[in-house]
Amino acid sequence: MRAHEGTARRYAKALHMIARESGSAPAVAAELEGFLEVFEAQAEARDVLTRPWLKGSDRRSIAAAVAEKAGCAKLMRDFVGLLAERGRMDHLPEITAAYRLLVDEDQGQARAAVRTAVPLTDTAKRELSGHLERALGKRILLEERVDPSLLGGFVAQVGSFILDGSLDGQLARMRERLARG
Repeated sequence: MRAHEGTARRYAKALHMIARESGSAPAVAAELEGFLEVFEAQAEARDVLTRPWLKGSDRRSIAAAVAEKAGCAKLMRDFVGLLAERGRMDHLPEITAAYRLLVDEDQGQARAAVRTAVPLTDTAKRELSGHLERALGKRILLEERVDPSLLGGFVAQVGSFILDGSLDGQLARMRERLARG
């Protein structure tokens, strides 16, 4: 996955530049995420589009047809066709994530991946979002995931910024303080 990130950023940046010029960057993000869902759900299409022995032009046609069936606009059909032709369909998840970051940056927002021991209440979500917004100076979109391995609390990550309010983290910090004396 890491090896794909550099290539994914380049493709995402190129798509973002084109979409921004036409004023459709958020709409393209939604289409890209929708196409990724379709691509990952259809094992046959995924297998065919990632076969290196098929001619690039054939892969391009198939990818464009899948995108059209998914309701994608011309820009997205052309983009996924290009990815397929160049044998980069396996980079699609990383391209989608990199594109999402570019659109979020344009809109002055960031996504926080939050792991919780139990689902957060609406009040807790608002409080956590507010705290992260004050700390980072951006509007925060929470992406919550329940992690049963946590004893309690939450761990929020926005890029490289991590806020550990979990019971596991508190116990680890207490252990460190006790070890230092």
